[in-house]
Amino acid sequence: MSNNYDKPLFLEQANNGLAERGSDQSLPAYGLPDDDKPKGGGILSKILIAILAIATGGLGYYTYSLNKDRQATESELTSQKKQVMSDLKLLRESYDKVVIENKDVKNDLLQARNKIDQYIDSLQNMKVSISSLARFKSQAFTLAKERDLLIRKNDSLMRANSAIKKDLDSVSVKLDLASAKVDSLARQTNQLKKVVETGSALQISKLIAEAVKGSKNKTTDRGKAADKLKICFTVGANKIAKSGSRYFYIQVNSPSGTILGSNESFSAGEEKVNYSIATHFIYDNKSVDICDFIAKVGKEFEKGAYKITVYDDKLNQVGTTDLLLK
Repeated sequence: MSNNYDKPLFLEQANNGLAERGSDQSLPAYGLPDDDKPKGGGILSKILIAILAIATGGLGYYTYSLNKDRQATESELTSQKKQVMSDLKLLRESYDKVVIENKDVKNDLLQARNKIDQYIDSLQNMKVSISSLARFKSQAFTLAKERDLLIRKNDSLMRANSAIKKDLDSVSVKLDLASAKVDSLARQTNQLKKVVETGSALQISKLIAEAVKGSKNKTTDRGKAADKLKICFTVGANKIAKSGSRYFYIQVNSPSGTILGSNESFSAGEEKVNYSIATHFIYDNKSVDICDFIAKVGKEFEKGAYKITVYDDKLNQVGTTDLLLK
C-alpha cells in the first residue's frame, strides 16, 4: 500500500488541470496583476522630461539674451565709432582752419592733418571691435594732445614771426628814410658835381680862323694863295679847373664836307669826334693864348665856307667860327 502523502499535492492537481484544458493551451503567466506593478519608471520619465524642458527653455532664453546683448554691443560699437569719427573730423577741421589762416604754416601741421585723414579712412573701412575701437579712441586722444601742442607751437612761431616782421618793417622804414636821404644827398651831390664840372670847364674866347701864307704868316682870303689855316683862341682863367697838361680838339670842315688835317677820332664817354688837330697846352688856372695851324691838302684850299669847331677834353663844344675863302 502506497502512501498518498508522498505525492506532491500541487503536481497532481496541475496534471489534472492540464488534462482538462488540453495540451494546446499555454500556461498562465505567473506574476503580479497590472494594478500591482511598480510606478517608479513613469515618475522618473516625467521628471527627466521636465528637466529637459526647463533646460531647453533656459538655453533658448540664454541664446536670446546673448543675441540681444550682441545686438546691443554692436549698436554701442557703431555709436562709439560715429563719435570717434566725429572727433577725428573735428580735429581735421581745426587743422584746416590753422592751415587756411596761416600761409606760412609749418610742415609738421600738414603731416599731422594727413595722419588724421589716414585714421579716418581706416576707421570708415574697418569693422570695429571693442579692442580696435579702444585703440582708435586712444589715438584720437593722442592726436588731440598733439594738435594742441602743434597749434601752440605754431602760434608761438607766428607771434615770433610777427614780432620779427614788425622789427623788419621798422628797419625797412628806417632804411627807406635813410635811402631817401642818401638819394637826396646823391642828387644834391650830382647837382653839385654838375655845378663843379660846369664851373671847372674851360671856356675860350677870341676864336679866330684865317688863311695865311709865307714864312711870316701873312693873312689872305684867297684859297690859291694860302699855305695853311691859322686858328687862335684864348683859354680863360679858372681857379677850380684842373691844371696841368690839357688838350683841345680843333675840327675844320671844308666847303665840300671833308675834315681837314689828321682826321683822327677821339672818344669821351659816349661821345666821339673826328678832329683835324689836337692842340696841347699847359694850364695853370690862368688865361692862356693858343694858336695852331692846319696845312693845305693838294695844290690849294678850295673856295667856299669853312666851319671851325673847338672841343675840350670832354668833347664839350667850347667855340665855333666860320672862314670864307675866295
